[in-house]
Amino acid sequence: MLEWQIKPLAKKSALTGRDIKPGDVVVCAVFVDEAGNLDRMDSHKDDFDDSKIRGRIIGRWERVVSEHPEADERAARRLALAGSEDFFVSLFDENPAVVAEEADVVKQMLALLLERKRILRPVGRASNGAQKYIQTSTKREFVVPQRELDEDLIIKIQTQLGSIII
Repeated sequence: MLEWQIKPLAKKSALTGRDIKPGDVVVCAVFVDEAGNLDRMDSHKDDFDDSKIRGRIIGRWERVVSEHPEADERAARRLALAGSEDFFVSLFDENPAVVAEEADVVKQMLALLLERKRILRPVGRASNGAQKYIQTSTKREFVVPQRELDEDLIIKIQTQLGSIII
């Protein structure tokens, strides 16, 4: 059973070391590094620069840092789920021409999580190696590649996603 959520924002910018404070706009970028591993970097929006990332970005989203992120456990869970949804959408928006095995598997695994949370709704059955989903809030359609998710592949991706999800 998938219980992944996107990790909370870092306390400091990965690019400058500057503190991330309430009200700041932060860019969260997920990328495949030079060794082929998935990683995540949080940076102030005004400091963010694609060229400073050592790897290929597969997803990116922005967040405004909340005044009281730990005030309410339910709110924290909603924020984490929203981060998962933002990451999923960014996998389709960032560079749709790039087809990476890692991105396809992550899309599929996040789609399953978001389907379970009723954020995505499947449309029909999977066919031709893809499943169509509709995002319930926006009615946007996504075609998610469907792969055979064997245990070894899931373990590999979970290990790589350690810096991105909890």
